[in-house]
Amino acid sequence: MPDVARLLCGEPNARLSSATEWRYGKKGSLSVDLVAGTFYCHELADGGGVVDLIRYKAPETAENGGVARWFSENLGIDDEKPKAPFKTVASWDYHDADGAVQYTVTRRENGEGDKTYRQLTARGLKPSADAAFVPLPYQLPEMLAAPDAVVYIAEGEKAADALRTAGLVATTNSGGANNWDKKGRLNKWFEGRQVVILPDNDEPGRRHAASVARHLGGVAAAIKVVELSRLPEKGDAVDYLAARSVEDLRAEVREVEVLDDAQEYRGVRATGFSAESMRQVKPREWLYGRHLIAGYVSTLVSPGGAGKTTIVLTEAIALATGRDLLGHLAPRRCKVWHYNLEDPLDELYRRVWAICDHFNIDATELEGWLYLDSGRDRKLILAERDASSLVAMPASTEVIAEMQQNEIAVLQVDPFIKTHHLNENDNVDIDFVCSLFADIAKTTGGAVELVHHVRKAQKGDTTAGDIDSARGASALSGAVRAARTLAVMSAKEAEGFGLPAERRGWYLRADDAKQNMAAPAARAEWYERQSVQIENGDAFDGDSVGVLTRWEPPSLFDGLSNSAARTALLKISGGLSNGQRYKMTQRGGTERWCGFVVMDEGTDIGAERARMIVKEWAAHGMIYEEEYEDTTRRKKTEKGVFVDHDKLPGTDA
Repeated sequence: MPDVARLLCGEPNARLSSATEWRYGKKGSLSVDLVAGTFYCHELADGGGVVDLIRYKAPETAENGGVARWFSENLGIDDEKPKAPFKTVASWDYHDADGAVQYTVTRRENGEGDKTYRQLTARGLKPSADAAFVPLPYQLPEMLAAPDAVVYIAEGEKAADALRTAGLVATTNSGGANNWDKKGRLNKWFEGRQVVILPDNDEPGRRHAASVARHLGGVAAAIKVVELSRLPEKGDAVDYLAARSVEDLRAEVREVEVLDDAQEYRGVRATGFSAESMRQVKPREWLYGRHLIAGYVSTLVSPGGAGKTTIVLTEAIALATGRDLLGHLAPRRCKVWHYNLEDPLDELYRRVWAICDHFNIDATELEGWLYLDSGRDRKLILAERDASSLVAMPASTEVIAEMQQNEIAVLQVDPFIKTHHLNENDNVDIDFVCSLFADIAKTTGGAVELVHHVRKAQKGDTTAGDIDSARGASALSGAVRAARTLAVMSAKEAEGFGLPAERRGWYLRADDAKQNMAAPAARAEWYERQSVQIENGDAFDGDSVGVLTRWEPPSLFDGLSNSAARTALLKISGGLSNGQRYKMTQRGGTERWCGFVVMDEGTDIGAERARMIVKEWAAHGMIYEEEYEDTTRRKKTEKGVFVDHDKLPGTDA
């Protein structure tokens, strides 16, 4: 559409245009919707798609393949494969006050993602060619038959029909968003009426609502503009009523103030601070540790095979039984829904079996509290893209209904990547999917956890606490309220803890990934893998299934008593016999590293743990660096390690 519009209409009116809509003419009477690929002439009350714009601006293309020839000559596009013919898929009649059909709007599609809207008057003419054409509100006779009823103005006939089916008096204008008749010929039908305008959840929808409100100001008795809550992007009254009731809608309308005569509706308004509202804010409702929060979305980012499914299933069972299995006791027992989109259901049951056996849990305790589903049986697709826009699938409202019906407090989805058919590297796409999960959390009041993979091109081990290690677009990290990473113990960490290198794969660390820096290894949450043989076969023939248990790493100062630490610090303070001082790091392979003193005075302390001890001492100000004059090198100053004697540890009793 942009190329066609420029060739036919020139450059748009910069003052009246936006990123999604171009306006032509001094008053912007010709509009081009760049998102929908449509145009509308407000003076002639006519419009259509790309082909219609070409025929409108170049009438000579109307016959004998003229449009195809125009594409070939102007854009070099040759349509070798003929387009499928358009067929009418829906139509809506516009009646006058006496109930006679004056014109009809039809939606036509060709089955290949192309669509167009057409208007024909009762005389079989386009509105622009019919001198008797006058625009009318949709469902006008029903409006007139209920003079005291509130009139709901939706965007589009389909939304108006949904409202009418729900028992409301509803209408719309032909031509869609931003096409309220500029000559004001629709306004008289709303004189003295109570009006509620329901904008679609997008920028064109809010702009259209503002336009309608301006037109009806001083005409209608009262106007409310109600932005319905929890709508998906581009959602409308159809989406709202599919998930909620008409009573919910009426309740939202009651909460909105009527626009006063001097007030103009704006989609964005500054809200004043209220001390009373501040004092009414409730504490966050943490459901598990500092990770799952009622009403919010969290994420766990992990490499494949690191134990992500095992840890979230163990946490699900901890919540479902109200037990402390991994170091966190939930404030209350919760119902949990684990939806795994990778593993078959029998594998999930094996894992639950092993967890129950290991923690001595009677599996019947989970009945009515734990819900398990596999994507192998039914996929969970919340979003996909059609020819021109992002689309929320019915699954999002179905999940809400299931959680509400079963009073489920926690939804775990593993993995996130399999919940949509969008571009995982596109921030707009991923933000759209995340907004659907946020709607689920907000509507149900439950916590949603999205299990996510790290990038494929990860070098070495996953960086603990680094949310940027998550694969795909960064919008995910901004959309979640809490995030953590799961990573296998690194070789350096294994050395620091005195573990054999070949055993490090049995240990995992979980870190808060919404912080700028990960916690030191000794303060992370650590888990150990263990194997459990479940009795699902003959003797000695059951499956061996991995489980996780909380693991406490050895103390950083194991093998270094207070007396030994004091001795090491005093030696560091005294420096070397030649007057040189010790170095804080081992950079350049120096033999003056103060960690060597720690290793000499301690028991079974390796270089990695010595480095961690030196770092800990420096963090607490027990040791620090300062410049001094190195007498072994003429006129040379360098940095050396000094000790704060006021912070020396005491001797052991």
